Parts: sequence; C-alpha cells; structure tokens
Amino acid sequence: MPRSPVHSEKCENATKPRCVCSTCGGSAHGWQGHLRRARRGAEGAEELREPAQRQWEESRRRFEEKGRRVPTLYLRQAGGGVVVAELVAWLSENKVEIDQVERLGEALREDIFGKELRGFAEGRARRDPDFADYGRATAGHFWCDLLVEIANALDQAEQVSDKVPAWVKDSVLEHEDVKEWGPVRRVLAEAALDFLWKGFKALLGADFGTAALHVRVLAVLICPDPGGHTRVARCCLRPLVKEALKEYVDVELNPEWLWPEGRSERGGGSGPAGEAVTAR
Repeated sequence: MPRSPVHSEKCENATKPRCVCSTCGGSAHGWQGHLRRARRGAEGAEELREPAQRQWEESRRRFEEKGRRVPTLYLRQAGGGVVVAELVAWLSENKVEIDQVERLGEALREDIFGKELRGFAEGRARRDPDFADYGRATAGHFWCDLLVEIANALDQAEQVSDKVPAWVKDSVLEHEDVKEWGPVRRVLAEAALDFLWKGFKALLGADFGTAALHVRVLAVLICPDPGGHTRVARCCLRPLVKEALKEYVDVELNPEWLWPEGRSERGGGSGPAGEAVTAR
C-alpha cells in the first residue's frame, strides 16, 4: 500500500474547496495552516479576515442584484469563509484552545489515519484490493462528516460516554449523504469512528461541552468547504457563530437563514442581513 511520505504544504494551508489529497486522506487538510496562522496572532488572522469579508460583500451584492431570496451555494460558501476567518481570530486570542485542537488534529492525522486506519485497510486489502488506496477513499468530506457527529453526540453525552460510538455510527451511516459513498468508504467510516473515539477519549476530558467545542472547531478547519458542506455548516458553523464567535463576527451574517435546518425553513427568511449577527 504505497503512500508518499511527503505531504503537500498546499493541502495543509488550503482555504479553497478544490483540494482532495489522497496522501493524507484529508486528515491534514487545512487545519494545520489555520492553527499556524492563529499562533501568529492578529497578523495571521488578518490574512483571512480581509479577503473573506471582501468575498462576502461581493457575494451578497450579486445575490441582491439578482433578486434572490433563497441562499445560494456561493453565498453560503462566502459566509463560511467569514466564519473560518473569525474562528482563526478567536483562536489567536485563545492559545490554550489552539493546543487542544492541535492535539486532536495530530491524533487524527498520525494515530488514526496514519496507523490505526492504515493497518485496518491493509488487512482488508488482502481480500479486497479496493482498500489498497484508502487515502483516496477518505479524502474530501470524510473526516468532517465524522467529527460533526462526534460533536453532536458529545452534546448529549454527559453520563453516557460509553454509548457515544454507537450513536455516532448510527447517525453517520443513516445520513442521506451516505448513499453517495461506496462500500469501501462506509467500512472505513465505521472503523474510523471507533478509532476516533478511542483516540480522542483521553484528550477530550470529562467536560463534554468544551470537548464538543474543540471537535467542532477541528471539523470546520479540516473541512474543504465548511460553508457549502451542509452538515458542517448547520452543526458547526451555526453554533460557533451563536456562541464562541458571537463577539467576533462583525459583518451582517444570519446563520439561521444561510444554513437552515431543513427545506421548510428556506425562502421565508428576511435575507442575509435579517436578524444578522453583528458585533464589535
């Protein structure tokens, strides 16, 4: 099962949705570069903030000129870019959070993808050669999908942490997106969820609220397209904007309208400025 030992810095620093890296299977996508920016403080945060806000204003202008009411993909993506930029700014002022998210990310990249899942895939590849290129099967939205469900389960997991893996597995494998996965990705997802929970458990600690926050942050930073990925947007961007980032997002951005729960909520909102989150 050959795999290049050299990983592209373009993937580690990626900010666009087009990156699909089989070398790391998406396990190193974006989050390392974002944490490096956060460690540089305000200067690093501004690298993302100014272009993200400019893209948001341009996307909203086009949206309004066309007389649209339902949020389009380009508008949701632009909104996601703003939230990611402010998330990096928040991290730059909360260095302890950087360390915790980095520990989770390294566990995912090194221990889970690089060792546990690799060993699992090598074993399966002896019977099914489709598992040989397991990095290609996990590239894209694989890890953020799993992290979203772990965060959701942690919200309910105060006294029942032993049940979290089963809850997460059910949530992931019953989701509508799964019908587009192939059998290899499904099997890898089941295995990866077990490895993720086992590997994260010691790092997350007993405070499940804080643990869910850290997992959501990693899900957003590792996702190739958080504003356009519905599950990440609804389950991570929205709660982050309403809680941890409520004093950071300083553009008119309504997360409930941009990323509603279901189709019934679409089209009836007051537009991107209606009931917007504004601060500072």
